[in-house]
This record gives sequence, C-alpha cells and structure tokens, in this order.
Amino acid sequence: MKKKKLKVRLLPHEVSLLQAGELQDVTHPGASSKWLFAPSSSLMEKEEEEKTLCYRHMGDVEFQVLLASNQLPDTQPYQTLTQGQEGRAYCESYLRQAKYVDTSPTTVVEFISPSQLINDFYSIQSKIEDGTISHGLGNKAGKTLPRFNRALLEGQITWRIVLVKRGKQWAV
Repeated sequence: MKKKKLKVRLLPHEVSLLQAGELQDVTHPGASSKWLFAPSSSLMEKEEEEKTLCYRHMGDVEFQVLLASNQLPDTQPYQTLTQGQEGRAYCESYLRQAKYVDTSPTTVVEFISPSQLINDFYSIQSKIEDGTISHGLGNKAGKTLPRFNRALLEGQITWRIVLVKRGKQWAV
C-alpha cells in the first residue's frame, strides 16, 4: 500500500519565510499538519535589561491584520501576551491542542519589546496561567492594546513568526 503524501498549502508569507530560511519545516513523517519553526531570538546581555521577548498565539484573521498593518486588531476581550520561554511554551500549547480557544490559532508570534513597556503592562494587569504569567492587552483585561499598537507603529516593538501549524482544514 502506498502512503499518501501530506498536501497542505502554505500561505504566501509562510512560503517566503521558509524559502528565506527564517522558518524551518519540522514536520515529522506521517503528520496530518505541516509545522514550521524558528528558535527564539537571542538577546545579548545588555539587551536583556532593555528588551523582553514576548509571545502571542493567533489565528489567521488576526495575523493577517498584523502582517498588513503592523497592528494587532481589537478582536478579543483578553488578547494574551506572555514573556520568555515559559510564555512561548504556553502559546505553543494552543497549536499543539493541549489548550483550546475558539480563534483557531495557527501562528505564534514573537515580539521584541521594550522591557519598561512590558513591565508597565504587567503592573496594570497580569494573571497566572499554566506555567507562566500573562498580560491581557484587550478591553476586558489591561486595556493596553492602543499603547502596544503605538509602540509597534513607532518601531519600538518588532515581531516575527516562530511557529506555524498549517493543516488541511486551515489551508487558504
């Protein structure tokens, strides 16, 4: 019996990142989804005092807004933002189906953010999650999305994709 080959269509930006070597295909044989991965950014010792690595899981609709406008849309009441490797693992758990949310996450985005801004956000609102502490950017939590978006527009925050799960049911 011949094995069927996984046929998943990646989105154009995912193809570009894969071809540029910014994402790696880490899909295992027999997988039902295609997985693209990038390691977390490395901050130099001096940068670690000034910058914080933050992570957010998101679905295609939210990511397309970020890609097109360099802004996060005001679409969810909480809008999780996490920090560090524990935060990345927490966000990845939504793609690995250990956790569930109704926005069908496909992408984990890393944001390199000013530490003072993130500390300010966490002093306004934070909550304990599974293995991490999160901040909610949305209107039912910290209400800090406008400040986050302003920092994105001003170039204070940069971002990149660090994980994609693209399955047949989500292919566009």
